[in-house]
Amino acid sequence: MAEQISKQLNIMFLVHFFVSILFGIVFLVFVEGFVDFTQWPYLEPVSGRLLGAALIGYAATSLLAWRETEWMKVRIIVQMEIVWCAIGSIVLIVSLFIPVFFALPFFTWIIVVILLFFLIMFTWYYFQHERA
Repeated sequence: MAEQISKQLNIMFLVHFFVSILFGIVFLVFVEGFVDFTQWPYLEPVSGRLLGAALIGYAATSLLAWRETEWMKVRIIVQMEIVWCAIGSIVLIVSLFIPVFFALPFFTWIIVVILLFFLIMFTWYYFQHERA
């Protein structure tokens, strides 16, 4: 019998779905409002909307993973989440401490915390299931 995914990982997929769909819609539809609200230093709507589309795609994969029960069917999604959250965190942290052209707003730290949370959780569940 194939290894079942843990209930906690299943919940994490659902949490990730809601967070990603929320940010995805904000970036896809309300990118100008987000830039104004967070005092982001510049506006480039096409890149923002592309990020929104990518986040909605990540949300969709988390929703599909939430519906699965076997670890091997969701393993690649967990690996993808780990890579995305790690790279995203690194890019934002480096950008915060090495402001080449502009200083990023405080809201950047909120995004970093969210990415690090998902990085830690998905990495934890990945190794938990790989050892089983």
